[in-house]
Amino acid sequence: MRASNRRDTLSILADLLENMKEPKRITHLLYTSNLSYSQLTKYLKMITQMGLSEEHKIPFHSFKITQEGTYFVNMVRKRQLLIKPIVLD
Repeated sequence: MRASNRRDTLSILADLLENMKEPKRITHLLYTSNLSYSQLTKYLKMITQMGLSEEHKIPFHSFKITQEGTYFVNMVRKRQLLIKPIVLD
């Protein structure tokens, strides 16, 4: 049996936030996150409400990671290093 390639929610959020180090438009986030539009909007709403990203309207509609978001990404990455998935052949 092979290990699943599915990402958990924390990994998806961390990947999405890492793409926001510079202000990014929704279209760019859609392409880099490998999510559907409905999934992306759900996760963007979640991280914005949690204070991990900010929505900007000027000079264009974009999202950018906050300091709390950077801390969150660092903690998720540390967790991923500590908890390695068991791979069954």
